[in-house]
Amino acid sequence: MTTLEQMQTGVGVLSPAELYAELLAEQPLFILDVRNEVEFARNRVRGRQPIPTLNIPYFEFIEDEESAIARVPSDQLITVICAKEGSSQYVAELLAEHGMNARYLIGGFRAWLDFHAIHELVNASWGKIVQITRPARGDLSYVIISAGEAAVIDPGLHIHLYQEVAAAAQADVTRVLLTHLSAGKLSGGALLANTRHTLLYLHPYDALHPRTLLPAHFDYMPLLGGERLPVGHLLIEAHWFPGHTPGHLVYRVISPAGDRFLLTGDALLLAGCGRTDLGGHPAAWTDLLFRSLHTTLPALITDETLIMPSSSIGLAEARADGIVAALFASIRATNPALRASTPAELLPLVQGKSTDLPVAIDTMLYANLGLRQLNDDEIHELETEPSHCVLAR
Repeated sequence: MTTLEQMQTGVGVLSPAELYAELLAEQPLFILDVRNEVEFARNRVRGRQPIPTLNIPYFEFIEDEESAIARVPSDQLITVICAKEGSSQYVAELLAEHGMNARYLIGGFRAWLDFHAIHELVNASWGKIVQITRPARGDLSYVIISAGEAAVIDPGLHIHLYQEVAAAAQADVTRVLLTHLSAGKLSGGALLANTRHTLLYLHPYDALHPRTLLPAHFDYMPLLGGERLPVGHLLIEAHWFPGHTPGHLVYRVISPAGDRFLLTGDALLLAGCGRTDLGGHPAAWTDLLFRSLHTTLPALITDETLIMPSSSIGLAEARADGIVAALFASIRATNPALRASTPAELLPLVQGKSTDLPVAIDTMLYANLGLRQLNDDEIHELETEPSHCVLAR
């Protein structure tokens, strides 16, 4: 809380980092979201537990102030959120004038969308694994560091985060590994690989648009599965794991001590699997995913293997420290996709209810293949909603 800003506005302020800390700690929150109904429906602040939230669009406080204020609880701290900050500050000050305890989110929901948290997942004698999470969307990415080298897995567009993590460990980013061609988040893989002498890796099946078959417009090193890539004292093994996409890869990290970690992209999540209908072939891709889960996966892991996905359904999957990862033993016991005994049983878990796919999916695919350039407004529009790759929200 910033005392100076409290004195200037008469209300409290909350940064995205402070909001994130309160969400993880499951502190009591009541959110008043004053965006319009369409924006509110697209995405909202979610925590590890359901958060009491009231949506009253900003204009209602202007048109009928007394009626709007009467709908807001007066016996608790109200956290007001709007799109960019200005409207929420106005409403918070209005509530304060009526004797209510109110504060607003600095930068509004747009700042919450851009907020990333950095968590040290593993710290060992051979190096470390760092998870970068974007809680507003459920995006996860990783930096693996060993002996002055760093590999980045499934980066987003905020590439300075990965560079800063590597620089803090006095390491150079030498490899960027993509698990798949994402239709759910904008990739920073090609952008990061354009810096210094960094190589980008991808399965060639996922270097093609799944419907038009247009090829990627960037350079990459093809991985078919079975390759071993050294990173300092570590080995990163690529394994073909089709289903979420035809060229999906998972990466097994092997340490000198024999520790094993599996980066599963969107093929295996903590509480499910990524969708199989985003390329227009749900039945065929579900068959592939079922085979990957029941034939390929058992050969790669033990119950003690740490599973690290690239997407989550939100903070509901996060530990109290914010990390989204779990030993396979706990996932096996709770993940419904792993309990499906046939592809037919798996299909409803990984296919959307509607056959009409959002237009944003094709735009994401073209952008991630380097076939379309986006401006800042287009990027924000595409990334406002949670990832389309994950069904359960």
